[in-house]
Amino acid sequence: MILFSDNDYHYSNFRQKGDSRMFKSNTLFRPLMLLSLLTVLLSGCAGTPAASNTEATTPQTSAQNQADIASNSPAEPSMRTYTDQAGREVEIPVTPERIVYIGSNPGDLLAIGVKPIGASLSVIASQVAYPDLLEGIEDVGYPYSLEKITALSPDLILFDDWNVEEFETLEKIAPTAVIGADDPIDMPERLKIVADLANQKEAAEKWMAAYEQKVETAKAALNLPDNPTASSLLLLGETMYIMGNQGFNQTLYGRLDLAPTDNVQKLIDQDERFIDVSNELVPDYVGTEIFLLTSTDTETVATQNALLNSSVWKTIPAVQQGRVHIMDSKWNFDDPVTSERLLDELVKTINETN
Repeated sequence: MILFSDNDYHYSNFRQKGDSRMFKSNTLFRPLMLLSLLTVLLSGCAGTPAASNTEATTPQTSAQNQADIASNSPAEPSMRTYTDQAGREVEIPVTPERIVYIGSNPGDLLAIGVKPIGASLSVIASQVAYPDLLEGIEDVGYPYSLEKITALSPDLILFDDWNVEEFETLEKIAPTAVIGADDPIDMPERLKIVADLANQKEAAEKWMAAYEQKVETAKAALNLPDNPTASSLLLLGETMYIMGNQGFNQTLYGRLDLAPTDNVQKLIDQDERFIDVSNELVPDYVGTEIFLLTSTDTETVATQNALLNSSVWKTIPAVQQGRVHIMDSKWNFDDPVTSERLLDELVKTINETN
C-alpha cells in the first residue's frame, strides 16, 4: 500500500557421392583384370557391407518430413483474452516480456522471478523491505509518468492503483490489466492473479508451498502469552493510524492467527484498511500485543516521542507489561517478498520482548 521466439532448428544434409569408375576392357590385360576383380570382391566380403541407396537417403527423408510437418503445424498463439479484476476483457501476451507495474506491491512479481522493466518506485523505493531486489527496474514515477512508460515500450501494463485519471491513455500504450479493484485482495489470491498474467503459475505454486511451510514454522517458534490480542499502530509524519485489514495485519491475523481487538475487528468487517486516531483514542483499539510501526523521518520521530511520553500511553496495560514491539514501517506491505521476510522479523521481535 502507498500511504504506494520461436526456436530455430538448423540442420544440414550431407550427401556423399561415390566416384564412378569406368573400366575399359582390354583383351591384352584380361587375366590381370580378373585377378584384380577377385581381390576387390574378397575384400568386400571381409568388410562391412555398404548401405543400400534406400538406407542412405532415409535420414535425409526423415528430416525433410519433420521439417514439412513443423512448417505445416499451426503456430502457438502469442496473445490471449484475459478478464481482469475490473471485469474488462483484455488481449494480453501469452508470455509477456516487458511488464510495467503500477502500484505499491512490485514484490508480487519479484517473488515469482519476474522483474518488471518499470514500476512506480518514487514513493516506495525507500520504504519497502526489499531494496536489494529493485536494481534494474526503471522508476515510472508516482503518480506515474505516461512519457516514461511509453519510452519503455512495454508489452503489458499491470495496474494496481487508485489513480485512474490517465487509464485510457495507458491502454493505448500497451495492453493494461487491472489487478486490484476497490476491495483489497489478500496476498495469496493476488499472487495467483499476477502469476496468471505473467504466465508463471508454476512458480507461484512453488513459492506458496514454501511460504506456507515457513508460516507453520514461525507459529511454532513464537513465544506468546495465552490468548493474545494484537493491534498495529502506524506512525506516519504527524499522523497515527490504526491498521485494519491491510499491510502488516495480513500477516499478523491472516497467517499467524493472532486475534484482533474488538474495535479492530469492526474495522476489518467494514473493509477499513486503516483509520487515523488521536492519542486519546489509541487505548480503544490496542490489545495485549502492540506493534508500533515507525520510521526515522523527523516528523515521525517527533510523533513517536510525543506518544510514548503521553500520560494516556502509559496507562495502557500492554505498555505497562512491556508488550510493545517497535518495528520499521517498511513491514506495512503485504506483498509476498515482504510477507515472507516479515515472518522471521516477527519471531525475532516478539521473542526478544519476552
